[in-house]
Amino acid sequence: MNENVNHAIILGCGQTGLSIGRYLSNNTRISFYDESPISLDNARNLFGTKGNSYFTGELKEEFFDTVDFVAISPGVDPRHPIIKRMIEKDIPFHNDISLFFLKNNLLRTKVIGVTGTNGKTTVCSMIEQIALESGLKAKAVGNIGLPILDIDQVDILDVLIIELSSFQLEVLKNGKIDVGVILNISDDHMDRYNSFANYFQTKEKLFAISKINITNRDDEKLDTLRHKANLSFGISATNNKEDYILTNNYSGSFVERGGELTVELKDLKLIGEHNKLNIMAAIACIQSAFPKFNDFKINNLKGVHHRLEWIKNTKGIDFYNDSKATNVNATITALKSFNKKNIFLVAGGDSKNQILKPLSKYLKQKVSALYLIGQDAHIFEENFNFIKSLKITNHKRMKDAVLSAYEDASVGDIVLLSPACASYDMYKNYKERGNEYVAIVEKL
Repeated sequence: MNENVNHAIILGCGQTGLSIGRYLSNNTRISFYDESPISLDNARNLFGTKGNSYFTGELKEEFFDTVDFVAISPGVDPRHPIIKRMIEKDIPFHNDISLFFLKNNLLRTKVIGVTGTNGKTTVCSMIEQIALESGLKAKAVGNIGLPILDIDQVDILDVLIIELSSFQLEVLKNGKIDVGVILNISDDHMDRYNSFANYFQTKEKLFAISKINITNRDDEKLDTLRHKANLSFGISATNNKEDYILTNNYSGSFVERGGELTVELKDLKLIGEHNKLNIMAAIACIQSAFPKFNDFKINNLKGVHHRLEWIKNTKGIDFYNDSKATNVNATITALKSFNKKNIFLVAGGDSKNQILKPLSKYLKQKVSALYLIGQDAHIFEENFNFIKSLKITNHKRMKDAVLSAYEDASVGDIVLLSPACASYDMYKNYKERGNEYVAIVEKL
């Protein structure tokens, strides 16, 4: 593609934007744009000024006349004025995923695309771990870590697993996806989308570019996609013998598919019913890509950092890091993973215009005290101060919140960071937030 492009603009100079820059850098003039001077300086240090340009703020009208295409990083809002101007000029759009599919035919490699509001990274990691344990060559990319354009020797892979956020699906119009799964959907990123319907339509795009579509039949909000799905997974009964079902009885939990498959879920290192559903989704994806695959080694499956991750036990108190819980539904899932009302919850941040009320039921059932941080702490307090059994305190720093929770908790209690919010008001990302929490806990 490079030989057909003289001038490209990259919007957003984070990890993905820089990977696009590396992909285009040989024969293409690149203009880098970012509203963060620090990110822009980082790009300048990597790519230099010979033939390349760096911008922030408004761009002059004549600038757009020379641009052949624009590459958008996931963090850039599609409502940005520059993007609107690009649309008016009919300039083609790409992101790292679409550029990857233009470059690679993937004739022997199966591609699994995973999206959903929650659980994407965990399911991608599970698919990768199961495939590798069984001798397949597998790699998980996208939001999960390594940018897709940075993969070496992709053609030697048996399976490529791509975590696809709604931001990436916004721009993706084509691609070779053998299996696409939508895990769930709930309110998220309402600060970026005009409505839930708009957010839903973006997620739904995965089914338009996948050969085999899989959905969660227990998520009522996905009901309208059932006619587009080839099969489903869930706990509820199903009339389709191709579907996957999670069964629980006196002897344990099992993933079953008709009379052809039974996988016992025992000795798992991962807590929570949601992780059993995640395993079932991973199994469905692998068997859809490789119909004869039947070697599901799941007992050694490891969780993902910052996803309901056990940190340590200090004086009988267990500490968990769930910093990746950047929306209300993710925090509800975390709270449901514990049996008693003994959780001391650290939450708050940028609430992204979410509706917080669904949390109230689980705060009543599971949480003894709520320690709030971040710019929208007051919104949490306004929503939940009616719960008389719930102690609520506000804290300027993560350290203050954690130390207060530690002081209040007793033997057998749980201190849980599960913010239900984005981290950008206080941190670079959820990983930085989780790492600070872990560092504080490790010193207790």
